Amino acid sequence: MSSRSDGCDVIPTQKLAAEVLTAVEKNSISAKSALREYFREIDVDYRVRGSVHAYVFEVLKRRNFLDFILERALGFRNLNKVDSFIRNLLRIGVYEMYFKGIPPPLATDSAVRIAVEVNPRAGSFVNAILRNAENVDVDRELEKIRRTSRKKYIALKYFHPEWYVEIAKKVTSSYEDLLIANLSTVTYIRVNTLRISPENAIRNLEKQEVVLEETVLPDVFRVISYRKPLTILDGYDRDFVIQDLASCLVSSALNPEPGDVIVDLASAPGSKTSHISAIMENRGRIIAVDNSKERMERMKIRLKRLGVKNVVFMVHDGAYFKYSADKVLLDAPCSSTGSVRNYPSVKWRYSPKKFKSFLRLQRAMIRNSLTIADEIIYSTCSITFEENEGNLTRLREIAVVRNLDLPMGVPGIRKYGIQTFNDADRVVRLYPHLHDTSGFFISRLFPK
Repeated sequence: MSSRSDGCDVIPTQKLAAEVLTAVEKNSISAKSALREYFREIDVDYRVRGSVHAYVFEVLKRRNFLDFILERALGFRNLNKVDSFIRNLLRIGVYEMYFKGIPPPLATDSAVRIAVEVNPRAGSFVNAILRNAENVDVDRELEKIRRTSRKKYIALKYFHPEWYVEIAKKVTSSYEDLLIANLSTVTYIRVNTLRISPENAIRNLEKQEVVLEETVLPDVFRVISYRKPLTILDGYDRDFVIQDLASCLVSSALNPEPGDVIVDLASAPGSKTSHISAIMENRGRIIAVDNSKERMERMKIRLKRLGVKNVVFMVHDGAYFKYSADKVLLDAPCSSTGSVRNYPSVKWRYSPKKFKSFLRLQRAMIRNSLTIADEIIYSTCSITFEENEGNLTRLREIAVVRNLDLPMGVPGIRKYGIQTFNDADRVVRLYPHLHDTSGFFISRLFPK
């Protein structure tokens, strides 16, 4: 096992990271899901796990830029034709050279050793490509692109695909700040008040060397620093959950009362469901609906661990589920364009066809939610106009938008091309560059 001066085992770390990245690519899953599944099978020290996690996320954040360098290093060869594992190994090598400060010969040597172990014939190929990558004149190549396409230049400069740059430009004038903010990672924890008070939870976490900062919500805290990964600390997913502040604001917007009957129409994996239960003090009833039996089974286990007792689980299609309730939470399936800072793989999986299918599903679920209750919170973790204000504009004949009372956020988008959304002041948007949260849209609807 080779070692490096920074104390990390280069070959195992790089190899594990390349395997996880390959799983993300082949199975179209998030990095978090791939890491969780991978480490179920492999027992490694938390420091190695943390190193692999960092490699995976940092490579995914910059994938288009790393590929930009590799394409020039490959010359006439097609990067997409390269074996997936070797392709991700090359990306890791370029990431080490250009962003991690590893001397190119060492980064190349490490990658070659792994390549030879996997395929003896791959070693010379990896060696040649990474040596070429070391000599790419990145500034000159970027300047060529800047002269011909500013959008492509911005996409490479800030490590986003061009389609995302286009969306960002349409929804905010400070779109470059949004792209920059998407590259940083901010973690929030929500105290599970069904099991512990915020004061005691903070005390326990501080004993484990976690430094926290208060937010606008009394049960949610920003993580400033930690020594060990939060997911291996005592109390994780029992006394506290990792949940973005914007996501927690959705449950706050619902404002459930202890005796209410609530339908959570797209409930898995259950973070918002458990938050609603905590606000309701485990009283009343929450009908948790999801169309995946597998996700629902995982959610049952998780909510039991969190001490949630007032949830009824229903495997059903949220667009057709019938019930009579006081309120509906519809945190709809969406493009997740607001969540790329936590789920960078989202950036590389955009499909116009899938985007249109999300719009159809969201509208169907909104229509159905209006038949279930007289008050609906509709939210998405998307920054697009189409999935948010656009949907409400299309459904204005059957839905009334009412004011929201939230402690942070900005109004919605009033003008978008030729479209006008007259209720912009009644909805709330949150952005990474303005609020240091995921991008979210939150609205409060009533049947007309």
